[in-house]
Amino acid sequence: MPQVIRSNSWDITVSVKDSEVINIEPGDTSKTSYGLAVDLGTTKIALLLVDLQSGETVDSQGIMNPQISFGEDVMSRLNYAMEKPANLENIKNVVIKRMDEAIGELCTRNDIEVPEILEMTVVGNTAMHHLFLGLPVKQLALSPFVPLTENSISIKARDMGITLAPGAYIYMPPPIAGFVGSDHLAMV
Repeated sequence: MPQVIRSNSWDITVSVKDSEVINIEPGDTSKTSYGLAVDLGTTKIALLLVDLQSGETVDSQGIMNPQISFGEDVMSRLNYAMEKPANLENIKNVVIKRMDEAIGELCTRNDIEVPEILEMTVVGNTAMHHLFLGLPVKQLALSPFVPLTENSISIKARDMGITLAPGAYIYMPPPIAGFVGSDHLAMV
């Protein structure tokens, strides 16, 4: 922080979430702040790059969910993740890596810097939600199919391995039930 402030003669833009500084940039970059809306589907992942000033969608990209290599359907992926802890980490990391690459592609295509993305919201079915976060999934594979959490989650993008603004958060609305995810909540 001191380096950015001093090297730019105190001409900076500070992005704040609640009372936390999440990004400091040289100059006035207040007109170039972006967010991402992501639908983490079982087959495809849809990423929308959103201008946070206007609320307009700047660009979008659809990619295949690379978790398909661990099973084409949700139950196959849950079974894979339950086999051993390393599998849960593998299935989590493969989707994070591909999502991070897609974010870079969106930024390149739209001539923006990744640190200009200040927040990200991810929705998906309950299994995709749990696999993305690396949460235990055994309870989703057995009746009564109960999610591990009924709360929304905010987590630092950097802690998930996703490159955004240095202090950016990923927000995940809560899953509603075992087979009713936050993607349905987002549609409502």
